[in-house]
Amino acid sequence: MIAPPEVDIRAGMELYASSTPPCRARIKASPEDFKVEESLGGLEIEPADGPSLLPLYRVEKRGVDTFHLQFELANALKSRVSFAGLKDKRTVSVQYATPTSTRAGRPPMVERSGFRAELVGYVRRPLSKGMAAGNRFELVLRDCCPEVEKRIDEAYDMAAGGLLPNFYGLQRFGASGALTHRIGREIVRRRFEEAVRILLCEPRANDDAEASEAREAMSRGRYLEGLKLLPPGQDVERLAARRMSEKPGDWIGALRAVQIGLRKLYVQAYQSYIFNRALGLAMSRGHSISAVQNGDNWGEVSADGLVLTKVHGVREPQTSGAVPLFQLVGYAYRNYGSRFDSCIEEAMGAEEVSARDFFVKEIQEVSVEGGFRRPHMVARDLAREVEGDVAHVSFVLSKGEYATILLREVVKPTEPYAQGFA
Repeated sequence: MIAPPEVDIRAGMELYASSTPPCRARIKASPEDFKVEESLGGLEIEPADGPSLLPLYRVEKRGVDTFHLQFELANALKSRVSFAGLKDKRTVSVQYATPTSTRAGRPPMVERSGFRAELVGYVRRPLSKGMAAGNRFELVLRDCCPEVEKRIDEAYDMAAGGLLPNFYGLQRFGASGALTHRIGREIVRRRFEEAVRILLCEPRANDDAEASEAREAMSRGRYLEGLKLLPPGQDVERLAARRMSEKPGDWIGALRAVQIGLRKLYVQAYQSYIFNRALGLAMSRGHSISAVQNGDNWGEVSADGLVLTKVHGVREPQTSGAVPLFQLVGYAYRNYGSRFDSCIEEAMGAEEVSARDFFVKEIQEVSVEGGFRRPHMVARDLAREVEGDVAHVSFVLSKGEYATILLREVVKPTEPYAQGFA
């Protein structure tokens, strides 16, 4: 069995679904090599403005993360802004956004460095996480090994057969070192000082000399000095460091200085890490991840299979077309005794946390309730074209699925960050 690289293991991805050898390739050589467009499915869009309607913007971005985009667009519209999903910084992506207030501005176009937002219609309620139906990907793999065409076809066959695990990809866990879920782990464990220490003081692989000096100063409690040394782009660290410089020892205040979407993401990333570990356990035990069995939580899906339309309990009689569901741990998680629940219990036990720990009364807004996720990937419209050492691939994935997880089975990268997998 081929062992994944250490960085994958740190994100809970401890195995591959396939046993084929690694195939050299590099993705995201430039943002244009990784294009993704969001689909809003059956969302009703009005062509003209009217009472209680909100403007809907089609946003094209390049080299900008969603949190920075959210800040810039909110300033332009004079309102908080919501999205249907997050998109990776190192891509060319199309996603949709709405303000949350009906009193927001309605400029026909907003252009800033790295993105352009065009008004395309009006909707009756703000977009929210999970409203996207899926995403279409058009990707380029470069410097590929001679076996790449065969490896792509093998991965496509596994995806079509429901055999690829629906892991959360490395993008979910932040920049080098997979730090995001580690901050979340400490929040769930109520070790708020350690969470702030990881955020502000732990070195990153991509730190320059100035950032390293800033982290060293903050590790010694010199937060004002560290704040002044932080280089551009360290916006999150700057917010937390400012709070620590103003009120030393206020660990919760430092975490709350971070924008709410990101501080929620810390705990959600830890939830994702436990999911990855539990799913790996299920696969290592030989459990089918695409065929529903008695005792599973299960779901109904749309005709194209992309959208989960209804969730059913373990005791409800299963219908044709039912798909198995894996629980996401949260304070509402309940052990129903299913084959997947036993894996979740083992993963939580190894972490020494319980479901109730995910209700964080000290910072209630980061608490996660839990939910359900399909354990297998759902891929549609699979296509590829290979010329020499360059491969063009395209496919549609269900919302919340990661293109890098499909490509991970093709490449089995030895250096995921250097090869563009985060």
